[in-house]
Amino acid sequence: MFTFIKNDIKFLDIEKEIMNSNSEYNLIAYDKQVLDNEDILETFKEADELQIERYLVKKDENYIAILDYGMSSPRHQKPWLSLLVIHKKYQGLGYAKKIYLAYEELMKNQQVNCIQIAVHSTNNNALNFWTSLGFIKFNERTYEGKIIFSFEKKLN
Repeated sequence: MFTFIKNDIKFLDIEKEIMNSNSEYNLIAYDKQVLDNEDILETFKEADELQIERYLVKKDENYIAILDYGMSSPRHQKPWLSLLVIHKKYQGLGYAKKIYLAYEELMKNQQVNCIQIAVHSTNNNALNFWTSLGFIKFNERTYEGKIIFSFEKKLN
């Protein structure tokens, strides 16, 4: 159903389109509705520094999502999902859950026993989504002036 394609700089315009279809998220995360090339390049740099695997997700011929994850989070040294964003026109179709479950299976196959995520406290859609998938809040902190909740899900 989905194809995961290793994301790199040649897909900058595709990543920017997916991110900019989510202006509400951009405002929460980046304090602006529209990201430019420099913003996207900064995410590539940060991902490299944090050893994050970055993927674009395709359904048929359409790029529909971005999935980024690392095997050792900066704060807790545990596997973490750093970004899952669905293009606005593909939201509400169940794709986020299916993509997440594919990622969870990948982690289970790598003998991972828990996954962590961080969610902005004001991102109500994300908070509802992640708790519906069994993630439990275990920490709260301030990062770059914003309240961030840390969540964890134990895997069987």
